[in-house]
Amino acid sequence: MRIGIFGGTFNPPHLGHKHLAEEIKAKAELDKIIIIPANTPPHKESKELADGFHRMKMCELLFNEDFYEISDLEIKRQGKSYTVDTVSELKKLYPEDELFLIIGTDMLMTFDKWYRYEDILRDVRLCVSVRDDETTVSDLSAFAKDVLKLNSENGEIIIADVEPWICSSTDVREKLSQGIDASELTSLEVFNYVRINLLYESPHVDYKRLLREKLDDYRFLHSLNVAESARTLALMYGGDEEKAYFAGLVHDIMKNATKEEQLQIMKKGDIILTRTEKNNPKLWHAMAGEAYLRTEMGVTDKEILSAVRYHTTGRAGMSLLEKIVYIADYISIERDYPDVDMMRELSAKGLDEAALYALKFSFASLSKKEKLIHTDSVEYYNELIINQTEKEKSL
Repeated sequence: MRIGIFGGTFNPPHLGHKHLAEEIKAKAELDKIIIIPANTPPHKESKELADGFHRMKMCELLFNEDFYEISDLEIKRQGKSYTVDTVSELKKLYPEDELFLIIGTDMLMTFDKWYRYEDILRDVRLCVSVRDDETTVSDLSAFAKDVLKLNSENGEIIIADVEPWICSSTDVREKLSQGIDASELTSLEVFNYVRINLLYESPHVDYKRLLREKLDDYRFLHSLNVAESARTLALMYGGDEEKAYFAGLVHDIMKNATKEEQLQIMKKGDIILTRTEKNNPKLWHAMAGEAYLRTEMGVTDKEILSAVRYHTTGRAGMSLLEKIVYIADYISIERDYPDVDMMRELSAKGLDEAALYALKFSFASLSKKEKLIHTDSVEYYNELIINQTEKEKSL
């Protein structure tokens, strides 16, 4: 069997890693590739290096095809990770198989500086990916022959011309540190794993830690998604992006609290429930969330507090931020109800148009189930209809 060895920090693993592995597998005709997250690479020291356990889990999520094997060999070894030790252990595990060490162009050009590189070459063949225009296959072949005494013509080293995939772990971490969606650079599963486990520093990390304690996995991811949708809408409609992100992040902070906890915090926040509200516990989390942020977390921004309180019902006289959070809650990326695509299209055309559609959708669903409709929602609907009518008359 022809086995590839692909090591790296994978901090985090991304689609560039997977693209390289798949290209090398095809060009070198490999049967299997062993993915090996490093513990502490001798040439890298990073304060942003996630724990080995998490990097293993992320690799399992990204490299999920049958021909991949995720190895904790270096993570368990601890200490500095030297390739010669890894290769030696793998040779004992696969004594009858051919081993191919997958490296990049820059690594080949410094390979003669690697610790005990000659011992590495005794047990494996190098499989090198050419990913830039500055270094040609002939350049690498010449270096391999002159310095490492390896002849590419007779297969002592495989040099594969791989189409570049412009992506790096640094790019992913940079996006995550800003709270930006990085799912296009890695898989959605890895992206969500990073967010759920708060692996890399990001905006409002203290609040995210609090939310992680208070919310289940679905609701936590939903909160992160709403924050991102709210920031996008704020950018689109001239709102305060930072406020929108924060209000979206904390809008469901009391969603998973018990009814007793919600009632307790509302009492502390001097919130008096109407008859409709008393008989509709599904609305409590929004009012309790506003009270919790105000009384327990010291949030004083009235616009943020109001956006949290009315994110479920809406109300007449909504501010721009309130509208943004109200709509962001409907269109966050994980939402999959029947009319979500229409809601997303309308949100790009106008917040009022989207809100009116959302209210119609909500009223139809609630009335069909004979559920209560909050008067704030009715007043918001009436306001939107009146505004729409007046606008049409003025044309």
